[in-house]
Amino acid sequence: MRRSGILLHPTSLPGLAGVGSIGGSAREFVKFLSKSAQVVWQMLPLVPTDDGGCPYNSTSAMAFNASLVDLQDLCGSEFAEILNAGDLSDAPSPGAGSVADFAMARQYKSEKMALALSRLKAGKEAAHVALRGEFVAFCTKFAYWLDDFALFDSLQQTAYGPLWTAWPEGLRDRDSGALQSVIADLAKPIERCKFAQFLFFKQWQSLRALAHQHKIQIMGDVPIFVSHNSVDVWCHRDIFELDAQGFSGAVAGVPPDYFAPQGQLWGNPLYDWKRLAKTDYAWWIQRLTSLSALVDIIRIDHFRGFEAFWSVAATEKTAINGQWIKGPGMAFFDAVAKAFPNLEIVAEDLGIVTPEVEKLRVSAGFPGMRVLQFGFPLDEANDHHALHMHSQDSVVYCGTHDNDTTVGWYLSLDEAQRDRVRRYLSIDGNEIAWQLIQSAESSVAQLCIVSAQDLLSLGSDARMNVPGIAEGNWTWRLERQLPDWTASRLRGLTELYGRAPWQQKKQ
Repeated sequence: MRRSGILLHPTSLPGLAGVGSIGGSAREFVKFLSKSAQVVWQMLPLVPTDDGGCPYNSTSAMAFNASLVDLQDLCGSEFAEILNAGDLSDAPSPGAGSVADFAMARQYKSEKMALALSRLKAGKEAAHVALRGEFVAFCTKFAYWLDDFALFDSLQQTAYGPLWTAWPEGLRDRDSGALQSVIADLAKPIERCKFAQFLFFKQWQSLRALAHQHKIQIMGDVPIFVSHNSVDVWCHRDIFELDAQGFSGAVAGVPPDYFAPQGQLWGNPLYDWKRLAKTDYAWWIQRLTSLSALVDIIRIDHFRGFEAFWSVAATEKTAINGQWIKGPGMAFFDAVAKAFPNLEIVAEDLGIVTPEVEKLRVSAGFPGMRVLQFGFPLDEANDHHALHMHSQDSVVYCGTHDNDTTVGWYLSLDEAQRDRVRRYLSIDGNEIAWQLIQSAESSVAQLCIVSAQDLLSLGSDARMNVPGIAEGNWTWRLERQLPDWTASRLRGLTELYGRAPWQQKKQ
């Protein structure tokens, strides 16, 4: 089935208080998707981030980013009006050219959600009672990750500090007596943390229902690795390669490639895949269960790591000196298929893709990814060539969140390279973003994903991420909703190449 969609992370939506939200601005974007004949909304991981906003370095692989909660929605009847407009009169308003401010959003929204919780607990009306019941049910349903996350998050805010490996030995090693001794003292922050997670989930379910009403699927993202400084590693040290103190002797990364000449030293702990296999990959199944409660399609980041992963000594300064170690292979995806027989998965098979990686992807039955920006120069054969190297079992992009915008990419090429692009695609390059969008829509790939930045023909200053660079990423935001003319133009291209939802019955 030929489909089309847009890549836009919710933090990049317009709105108050530092980052986009999953409230009003997200609902407006769903309507934009519908108007433009798009049926997939792709986003980055929805997990908590640090103050730099990186969704691939989270303190939890299963928790939600509570900074995305829409405070204005809490003033409505669905939330028993636990906030009012006056409470938000001090909300910081973004100015022209604003960028995401994750630290400010976290602090401001946390304060307001704490106020909302106090009112909910004191409220005596039926709406308050009903909402309290929903909160209790949420805590029970997701206790398998929520209890540990709320404790971990609360401990990080105390004098013990943010690094669990530096905590007193009893807490570091999760001695039951040590844990019980702090849980009572941290009862209030633990409850506040759980409440913020509840608000996210309730708002998200409403947003997802609206998306489904408009026949739109949400594509989520699951990174293969997790942060060392996460509740997942703290609670499940047995499934990671760690020493007695909780430190890694070797960490994850990727060797040099077109993204980074020295490779990328991610620093994530490596899995003990043999031990995971003995549990039928139980932790991973839980992780996918939590994400499947939010999304309809899952993109598995760094798919090649399941065939073989790049292991680098923790003492190294770059990822150049490493070695490939075999991953779990098809045994893992057999377990996933058994647990989720109807789950749609996309494999991010970029980077160094060997015949073994391709065989694993095909055996698992997952579509891979094709990125038009990687298709040039034409004298270097690769599967990204626009467009004669594409296949139906793939998802085509002009560029991903790790690429420059199309305008930025094109301007970075020398004139000889630009000429190759123009001649191969039979374009003049004057509207390079839209011309590449048209090429992507025309691909035989069954799914085409376009970035919001390219719809506006934005340059490199709108880039979302530069791999291998630790700072200055993830902050791009829309100043306002995408204009109607972009919806009309994208709708036209989507219909032209048979990707509109109403065209599928004819195929």
